[in-house]
Amino acid sequence: MQIRGGRRAIARSLEICGEGAPSAAKFLKREFSRPEAVRSQDLSALNRIRPLNSSAAAIAERRTPAIDDSIDRVMTVAAERACTQLRSKWPKLSAATLSRIANAIPLLLGLLAFTAMFTTPGAIILSILVALPTAFRVWIFVHSMTVSVDRPPLRSFSATPDEELPVYSVITALHHEAEVVDQLLSAIERLNYPTEKLDVIIAVEADDSATRAAITARRHRVPITVIPVPPAELRTKPKALNVALRFARGMFVVIYDAEDRPERNQLHRALKAFRLADDSLVCVQARLCVDTKTSWLARYFTAEYAGHFDVFLPRLARLGLPLPLGGSSNHFRTAALREVGGWDAHNVTEDADLGMRLARFGYRSDVIDSTTYEEAPADVRRWLGQRSRWFKGWMQT
Repeated sequence: MQIRGGRRAIARSLEICGEGAPSAAKFLKREFSRPEAVRSQDLSALNRIRPLNSSAAAIAERRTPAIDDSIDRVMTVAAERACTQLRSKWPKLSAATLSRIANAIPLLLGLLAFTAMFTTPGAIILSILVALPTAFRVWIFVHSMTVSVDRPPLRSFSATPDEELPVYSVITALHHEAEVVDQLLSAIERLNYPTEKLDVIIAVEADDSATRAAITARRHRVPITVIPVPPAELRTKPKALNVALRFARGMFVVIYDAEDRPERNQLHRALKAFRLADDSLVCVQARLCVDTKTSWLARYFTAEYAGHFDVFLPRLARLGLPLPLGGSSNHFRTAALREVGGWDAHNVTEDADLGMRLARFGYRSDVIDSTTYEEAPADVRRWLGQRSRWFKGWMQT
């Protein structure tokens, strides 16, 4: 009951943007006609509707702060639940339940590796550990080329008319992304999917006024719901995604990052993959491609992404192995995503963690032949920060 009541209250605080209209928030300022007048279409009845008198206006003005306060409390509760939903539902699968010793393992391993470099046996062991991932990738590539893998039988598929397409939720979490808001929303608006079947949700940190201003400053061709995420307990992308997931109306949901530019037909390709497979397929990953060529580091990312998304992940999928999902362009069956607990708000590589968790629940993930273009870190400092976060998250997982 609390969740349902919360959803109704929160809906009054969201910024709803319609086609061809500026997206400025109009909290509690909507005008409603009387139901009996609308049903009868009696213009005289409409003319008899009188504006609020001074006393009624005064009452409404006194109630507005109380409603706003209630909405703030509901959003805070939603944010707190987003932080703890996996920990409370599946505690052994959340990084929040790791002990202090377990959380210190990445640092201890780093110190151990640094120390091992100065001894001959240690250097040999360290070299073997570094070579193992490469050996595994080579084995995956060779094995998948020589072994026939049984796949679930495919269902028949035919083109679906637009009116029969399911509602598709598009979720993105933004934080200090004002400069790329227009690029992101333009890319979403270019998706080849019926506008009335798109459910676009943007989760923005509540105190990120610049990003929210950038969203409301432009005109939109698709309806957009902006959810302010309170900074309760954590300030992470998976927490913001969990808050947004509560409001997703779609049978399927896709996650995009701020700098993403997906191909126009990506939703249709994902939908076709789901409909051709059985119900065990609950996630498909689109290819991520870096198209920034401003530096040697960006070109390195382009090559690395090509090897990972064009070779490694398809081979893993062919063998039926768990997929370490990329950070965006993941398409899910919404019901299955909620069943497994959504994202782990305490894991800094929530995407790879979710891919492993789906496999533990007996679900499959696959890849689709569609590309999302994005930008790479432009300098070594950002690259090191990203890599250290990835390694920590993989160790947590």
